[in-house]
Amino acid sequence: MEALPSEPQAFQFPDWQRAFEDAMCGIDSATFPVRLQAAKDAVFSRLREKSERPPGTLERIALNDAIHLLRVLRSEGVPQCWLGQES
Repeated sequence: MEALPSEPQAFQFPDWQRAFEDAMCGIDSATFPVRLQAAKDAVFSRLREKSERPPGTLERIALNDAIHLLRVLRSEGVPQCWLGQES
């Protein structure tokens, strides 16, 4: 049986979710701070434009979740389990 090509991730909120997923999916601890900052910039850029284009309920929930995770990652760094190491 032939393998199907993988489809690109469809983002519900592509304005900021792509940068957020890039930050969450990379395991290179050397580039983690840069990716984390890019995700933060994308999320907060979306929040700044909310008066022009208000987020719906689902996007508000997703933004709040993203902000919470960004704060945890900023304070605690890359989880060791993402690096394949025991804590």
